[in-house]
Amino acid sequence: MTQLQEGKNNRVLFVDDEANILASFKRTLCKRFDITTATSPLAGLDIIRDHPTFAVVISDLKMPSMNGVEFLHEVRSLAPDTIRILLTGYADTDASVAAVNEGAVFRFLTKPCQTETLIRAIEAGVNQHNLVVSERELLRGTLRGSIKVLSEVLALTNPEAFGRSERIKRHMVALSRHFNRQDALKLELAAMLCQIGCVTLTSEVLTKQMHGEELDGEEQQLFDMHPSVGYDLLNHIPRMRDVAQIIQQQNVPLGHDKDLHFGSRALKIMLDYDTLLSRGMVPGEALLHMRDTRGVYDKEILAAFQQTVLDQEVQITDELYLEDLRPGQIAAQDIETRDGVLLASKGQELSDACIARIRNFAKAYGLDEPIRMILPDQPDQPDQEESADPPV
Repeated sequence: MTQLQEGKNNRVLFVDDEANILASFKRTLCKRFDITTATSPLAGLDIIRDHPTFAVVISDLKMPSMNGVEFLHEVRSLAPDTIRILLTGYADTDASVAAVNEGAVFRFLTKPCQTETLIRAIEAGVNQHNLVVSERELLRGTLRGSIKVLSEVLALTNPEAFGRSERIKRHMVALSRHFNRQDALKLELAAMLCQIGCVTLTSEVLTKQMHGEELDGEEQQLFDMHPSVGYDLLNHIPRMRDVAQIIQQQNVPLGHDKDLHFGSRALKIMLDYDTLLSRGMVPGEALLHMRDTRGVYDKEILAAFQQTVLDQEVQITDELYLEDLRPGQIAAQDIETRDGVLLASKGQELSDACIARIRNFAKAYGLDEPIRMILPDQPDQPDQEESADPPV
């Protein structure tokens, strides 16, 4: 018999309109699985909405108000990782075909079903569910690791570009929250990595462009290519194709492509705003200039961006010494050695690797202290009467 993976989710929901059958299932299987029952499809859907994820849902086919195929189709929408099994006393070939074609079921069993057969089907479903969840978490971990490596490489090779991407990321997080975007993580990744193509540029070229200095023909060509370079770097990472496409189109004016992704439209606004500040404009002046520019920016996104910029204006700063630097703090100035080597640009969030680099270069080449830093927001402290435990 298939063995369940120890410590994994073994929650199973049975849905049948006959209470005596549900009671029988619970008596027979409660020592092997964590069994929950529902006497109607609607009650079953409510349980799925209000409870932690079930590994397996088993439904009878013939029920009032909603049949088993329709119910499992709804389960698929609510809990796509849950494995679905259809159980019926009818030799209904059409229902079996419909269930399989709609992708709603993992197994199709007929009643009366031998206990051992049912147990094997549930065990297979539980193991399948845990395999899917584990593989996704592994992929997420790999993706997070890949992004961290790319970001750290950019921070070490081109601090100017990395600092810019950090500033853009904070704007994007605020804008995603404003619009309650469901793809907020994707947008944040696009902002974090929007400058990754700048690994092909020298800091001097990027600095010249940011400050409005004229680039020669070769420098301009290299700069114009960096979104495509970023696309090529990211396009081969699993689940990063959409992010890569957002980055590829980050400099496209709205008037050139009305079908631009929200993320590309937002990046265009944030990057141009950041450039205008680097060229000496104050925030209000930069935003007014952008509002008066026709055919380039999405007006709705620009208006929301203006509001998020105003909301972020109040920041707590302090002057810190090297030993006081911590991950999460944000540079309120360019951090340079005494001979002008840029270690972290204004607006860059410090990481462990970045702090180690600053300290090592300071020891070797000297660095003026203290350094002006923006301190991260402190989380609200819970009231003494309230539990300090995080919500489940």
